[in-house]
Amino acid sequence: MAAIGNIMDDDMSVRESLATGSRRRRMGDEDDIDVYDDDDEGRSAGSNNGVKDVADEELPAHACAYCGIHNASAVVKCLICSKWFCSARGNTSSSHIVNHLVRSRHKEVQLHPSSSLGDTTLECYSCGTKNVFLLGFIPAKSDSVVVLLCRQPCASMGQGSSRDMNWDTSKWQPLIEDRAFLGWLVGPPTDQEQLRARHLAPQMIAKLEEMWKVDANATIGDVASGAAGLDDEPAPVLLRYDDAYQYQNVFGPLVKMEADYDRRLKESQSQDGLVVRWDLGLNNKHLASFVLPKLELGDVKLAVGDEMRLRYTGELRPHWDAVGYVVKIPNNVSDEVTLELRARGDKGNVPTDCTHNFTADYVWKATSFDRMQHAMK
Repeated sequence: MAAIGNIMDDDMSVRESLATGSRRRRMGDEDDIDVYDDDDEGRSAGSNNGVKDVADEELPAHACAYCGIHNASAVVKCLICSKWFCSARGNTSSSHIVNHLVRSRHKEVQLHPSSSLGDTTLECYSCGTKNVFLLGFIPAKSDSVVVLLCRQPCASMGQGSSRDMNWDTSKWQPLIEDRAFLGWLVGPPTDQEQLRARHLAPQMIAKLEEMWKVDANATIGDVASGAAGLDDEPAPVLLRYDDAYQYQNVFGPLVKMEADYDRRLKESQSQDGLVVRWDLGLNNKHLASFVLPKLELGDVKLAVGDEMRLRYTGELRPHWDAVGYVVKIPNNVSDEVTLELRARGDKGNVPTDCTHNFTADYVWKATSFDRMQHAMK
């Protein structure tokens, strides 16, 4: 939550006007990520893949993961993956930080501690929403400050229903404009810094993002050396095939690639820090109800009958895990997901006396992909 001072006129007064405090988290329904399409794959002039364009030097931890720029006022930290990105565009049509947020579907960022705003986490002053694609600022009528508010629902409630009559909601402006954060929030790097930085082609950035899904510590050098095998293109699909053997050789690797991608996607959808409410069903099976924030954001999909694993990682009792099936998904009455645990072993082992420090994992099954592979044999 932040009420930000007259940043455009006097950056030094910004940190004095930051207002922090716990707020009830409420996420907006809208998501503007689709507005920022992937960068033009053709904009790669003067890149030579960008690997050898940066000087051999030891970069600080807050250097941009793409180009290496480490100006504190020009870099932003992604709170989901803890990587830093700058406001430079390089050979892409959007800034590096926005490029990363769109490709990775991350939405929460934090400024550098040495910037004029300090280590501020960008979030709505009213409801605590951290989705930067929904955030904007509103100048106050009397004081020389601006307030960060989300577009929906806080800024759209209108002047009459606003809890602070000092806010002029008609002047709401987004924090991201022309595929980059506003200059007074995240300053652009200097021309000299951009000349010394790595100049990555959009194709190289896309490969790096794909490699991070497998290895979070991957670097540009790993992409250039082909360590992840991203350059191994499968055989192209044909209109006609000579025999079933050729058909299997073409579609077999494609099915395996799709299965591997689906498995990684499921594994990345784990949600920790859950608060569980316990109940007992009519069939004497334990029911665990909890709220999945990623489901509210639209990052994951869930249906009745899906299998999930619930784990307890707290310190009040030994670690525990169990598998169950989803019997209820969020509706207009409740935002909770209810999981019916399988009846297994001693039911006394279920930590019904604990409510915090739970983790929910999606159980991936290869049944459909195994059937496809078996049908081609």
